[in-house]
Amino acid sequence: MIEGNPRTVGILAVAKENNIDLELVETTPAEGVPTDYLKINKLGRVPTFVGADGFILSECIAIAVYSES
Repeated sequence: MIEGNPRTVGILAVAKENNIDLELVETTPAEGVPTDYLKINKLGRVPTFVGADGFILSECIAIAVYSES
C-alpha cells in the first residue's frame, strides 16, 4: 500500500463499503521493494492482495471486484 495512491484509495473504499477488514502493509517501491514482497509480486507493483488462503491478485480493479464478491 502507498498512502494516497489512487489505486490504494479505491480498494480501501470498496473494502469499507463491504465491511471488509484489510491488513495493510506500507511499501514504497521508489525506495526499493523488500524481498518478501517480491516473493508475492515479482514485478514489485502496488497494490497486491493476498487472501487468507494464499490467493494473490495484483491489479486494483481485480482486487476491487474480488472484494465485492
